[in-house]
Amino acid sequence: MADHPEPLTTLHDQPFPELLGLACQAVASADGQWIAVSSVTHQQSRIAVYRVADLSCAHLLTFTMESESMAFHPTLPLLAIALDNGDEYNREGGLTLLEADTGHRVDFTDPAWGIEPVRWLDDRTLELTFFALDHGVDSLMTRATVVRENWRGLAPDALDLTGLDRAPHDPEDPGTYDDVPPALPVLRALAERAGRRYDARGGVRAVAGLGDGRVLATRKHVAVECWAADGSALWSVPAPSVSPGSRIEVAADERTVRVAVAGPDRRARTDFLLVDTADGTVLDQRAVPFSASMSARTDGVWAIRDTYDRGSETEPPAPPNTRIFAADGDQIGSVHVPDRYDLVPLDARRCPELLYVRRGRRDVVALAPDGAAESVLFTVDAPLGRAVYASDAAGPALLHGRTELVRRAFPSGEVLWSRPLESEVIDLDTHAGVLYALCADGSLVCVDAADGALLHRRPLPPYGPLSLHAAPDGTVLVGTAAGQILRRLPDGSE
Repeated sequence: MADHPEPLTTLHDQPFPELLGLACQAVASADGQWIAVSSVTHQQSRIAVYRVADLSCAHLLTFTMESESMAFHPTLPLLAIALDNGDEYNREGGLTLLEADTGHRVDFTDPAWGIEPVRWLDDRTLELTFFALDHGVDSLMTRATVVRENWRGLAPDALDLTGLDRAPHDPEDPGTYDDVPPALPVLRALAERAGRRYDARGGVRAVAGLGDGRVLATRKHVAVECWAADGSALWSVPAPSVSPGSRIEVAADERTVRVAVAGPDRRARTDFLLVDTADGTVLDQRAVPFSASMSARTDGVWAIRDTYDRGSETEPPAPPNTRIFAADGDQIGSVHVPDRYDLVPLDARRCPELLYVRRGRRDVVALAPDGAAESVLFTVDAPLGRAVYASDAAGPALLHGRTELVRRAFPSGEVLWSRPLESEVIDLDTHAGVLYALCADGSLVCVDAADGALLHRRPLPPYGPLSLHAAPDGTVLVGTAAGQILRRLPDGSE
C-alpha cells in the first residue's frame, strides 16, 4: 500500500524542528542567504541548512559521526563539514561539501583520522586538521591544506584525504578552532526577525489527548502542559529541573492527570504530581529519593518501581522496590524482590491490571493492588516491548510491539496474529479497531487490530518521534524530540 503524505505540525509550531532542540553551531553564508546549523549527539549528527528569508529547511544531512566543525566558503554558498567518529581506537572521519544553492553534495572519507576543525583560509584554500589517538592515550594531530581554483561541482574522486601532505600540528599554536558564537541566540534572533519564537524546549516524551480536544504534553523544563484544540497554550506546570515529565496517566474522568518527573538529580529524586486538567493546579506532589518509573491501571491504581542503578542492595534507598498507590495517592501495597530486575513493569496502556514480567521465568503476571499476590497470565519467549490493552469485537486482547506487532488474547496470552515490522516500535496505541505503531524509522504504521492487516504507513517529518497517543475522539498525536506535536484528526485530515 502506498505511503500517505506526512501530517502537518499544528502544536508548538516553531522554526528549526530538524535540529531536535539541540542546536550546537550556526554559521552563515557570505551572502547572508543561508544559515547552517549542527545538531550533535554521541556519534550522531544532523546538519540543517535553512533559507534565511523564510527559515525553511533547504537541506537536511545526517551522519553516523560527530560534526563539531563546519564553515562556509568566503564567497560561495558552499559549506564544508568536518566529521569525526570519536572512537579512541578505531578512528575515522571525513569531509562533506554541500552547495546550498544547487544541493550538490560530495563526501570524502579518511579511514584512520577524524577531521576537526575545518577552515577556509581564503577563497581557494581549505585547511583541514586531522585528529586521532595513539592507543586511546596520546593525541595525534596533523594539518593539511587543499588549494583549488574552482570548488564547484566536485566529483567523488576529486579529493583523496589520505594522500594529502600533512604537517604535524604545533602544540604551541592556539588557533585550532575559530571562535563561533553560540547557536541558540543566533536562531532566536532569526526567529524574532521573522515574527516567530524559538525556545528549543523540545523533547515531548509523553502526550495525551482529552475528549474535548485539549492536548497534554511534557517537554524540557515542563512537568505537564495543556494546549487547546485550536493550538493555543492554556497552562503549564514547571518541572523541578531541566528534565521533562516522563510519563502521564490521565484519570478516567479526565479531571486530573498524574505525572512522573525526574528531579534535579535523576538518580536521587523522582516527583509524582497530581494536576488538575482544568487549570494546571498541582493537587498533590510527593517524591521518592531515588529514580523511579510509574505504571497504572484503568481504575486509577498506580505503582512506582525503583530504577536506581546501585551497585548493591545495601545502598539506599531501602526496600520495598515496588510501591502501589490508590488513585488518591495513599499507599496500599508494596513488593520487595531481592533481584529487583526480575520483576519489571510491562508498559501496558489502558490496562485493567498492573502487568509485570518475571524475567527469570519470562512470565507475564498481574500484580494485586496490595502487592501480596500475583497471578501468572502467560509466558513469553522474548521481550514484549510497548503494549496496549483493548477490548473489541474480537475480544479482550493485549497488543504489543517491539520488532513486530502482535495481538494476544487476554488474559490467556494466546497469539492471535503477528506482523513483522521494518523498524523498531517506539510507542503504541489503539482506537476504534485500529492499532497505531510509532516506529524508529520515522513512520506511523496503522494496522487492523482484529487481524493485523496493514491499513497504511505514514512517513512523518524528520523531527525525532518520541511518543504517541490516540485521543478519545480518534485524533492521533505524535510528540517529537523537536518539541512539535503532530496531529492527525479523526477524519484523516491534519
